[in-house]
Amino acid sequence: MSNAETQEQGYLGQSGFMPIFSQRAQSNPSLAHSSLHGLDVSALTVPRVLQQSYTETYLEFCFPWCPVLEQKDLLAHGPFADSVLLQQALALLGSIINPPRLQHASSQTYYERMKMLFYRNHERNSLVRIIAITLVYWWSAGPPNLVSMDSQYWWNSVAVRMAQEIGLHREVAPDHVFRPGETASLRRRVWWTLFARERLTAICQGRPCIIHPDDCNVRSPTIEDFPKDKASQAEVFVNWVKICAIVGDVSKHLVNRTESTPFPFDLAQRLIGWVRALPDHLQLPFSTGQSSYFDRHLYQLHLPYLAAITLLYMSPSAHPLPKAYTAAILSASLVGRIFEDYLARGHIRFLPGISGWYISIAILALLHARQVNGLRSEASEQIDILYVALKEISKLWHSSKMFLVGFERLLTGSHLPPGRTSINAPAPSNGTVSALDDLAGEPGINYLDFFPTATTETSQLFKVLLTENPPNIFMGAEWANDLSMQLHDLFDQPFEDVNFDSLML
Repeated sequence: MSNAETQEQGYLGQSGFMPIFSQRAQSNPSLAHSSLHGLDVSALTVPRVLQQSYTETYLEFCFPWCPVLEQKDLLAHGPFADSVLLQQALALLGSIINPPRLQHASSQTYYERMKMLFYRNHERNSLVRIIAITLVYWWSAGPPNLVSMDSQYWWNSVAVRMAQEIGLHREVAPDHVFRPGETASLRRRVWWTLFARERLTAICQGRPCIIHPDDCNVRSPTIEDFPKDKASQAEVFVNWVKICAIVGDVSKHLVNRTESTPFPFDLAQRLIGWVRALPDHLQLPFSTGQSSYFDRHLYQLHLPYLAAITLLYMSPSAHPLPKAYTAAILSASLVGRIFEDYLARGHIRFLPGISGWYISIAILALLHARQVNGLRSEASEQIDILYVALKEISKLWHSSKMFLVGFERLLTGSHLPPGRTSINAPAPSNGTVSALDDLAGEPGINYLDFFPTATTETSQLFKVLLTENPPNIFMGAEWANDLSMQLHDLFDQPFEDVNFDSLML
């Protein structure tokens, strides 16, 4: 009996005694053929040379963040080689990140084909269906402030529910029957890919976490879950999952805190513990003014870490800009260093859409730094770099366009002096660096612990702030109930009457 003629067995937990009543999957030919009616699947097959190109693009640029496919899976006799759904998803990814010069369908066409095949239930292997969805992460159908069934949030949520339906959140039972191409290690890699993305979406978009760790017993990924020739990428992914777990808890804190909520020292300590546990070769190479080497995956690994620090050390205010504190400004400065290196090498297009959010959070912190005498020129330099990066990435991602428009409106609003229309912060205040007060001045947290490889040469902001004794920042911590909502309101603007072409100049 072929896989296409059999309905798969789903996962059922014990709480409702459902396993008592479950039956083995039976043949259902009518269901198998109904989805294919009128569909010429052969016309959708991607040429072999393009399949190879798209696979290479995935393995080079995406595998460390989405380790759901191996080269052998897609070879002529591999378990996933004949999946037309997977071909369309890979083509979608490859045509966006590194489009070939040979004639090929548009990314929009690949997406529509993938969606049609998915909803017509053409692919019967549920694990392959989930894997295909994970590749849609590099597709941007619209800004996140619009309700859509084509957004990353939608597709990742669908994938999470499907993964739970087939039990990827649980370790395999001894009697588990593996699907073609399925292994226990692949199950873990797929599940933790979905988990990491779900946590990042939660903090970025201010939405609830939908995966509850207490419901899961699947073990954390290890290097042993990867092919031996992927050890370096495996190390990145393992640490990526760890930082995303912390980021998810930071998101929960930001959403639920009130004016009386104390500063989350436990989260700060966990962030410090994460960066301190990294091996030397995964630390940021920023001890001097010029990077000793460039590793795009290493840089990307640190972006959610730096964003989490920035959010913990910013607080909403009555003004359009949130207040930023020392740790937030220094984190933002490192983000500036990272994107300067990306820009210098033309690697912006290889980054996922959430990168625009990382840039925007860093700019917010640096805009506040610009209000401080002694920090203005240093902050301005890195704002300029990050703004160029945001303009570049907005050519690829609707969400980044939303951030770009938000900054344009913020920085040309009535709170600025008349006539100021460029990316400028309000005029500097009368405060000086020595008059500022650090939020983490209480015993237990030394904010320099967040940046173990940083020195006074890392950036001009580090030079100024680290030479202060003590380097205090911004008097008066004012914790509002939800910083993420203020940031959402800042960028949640309609696109009517916005000339995006003028923003791309």
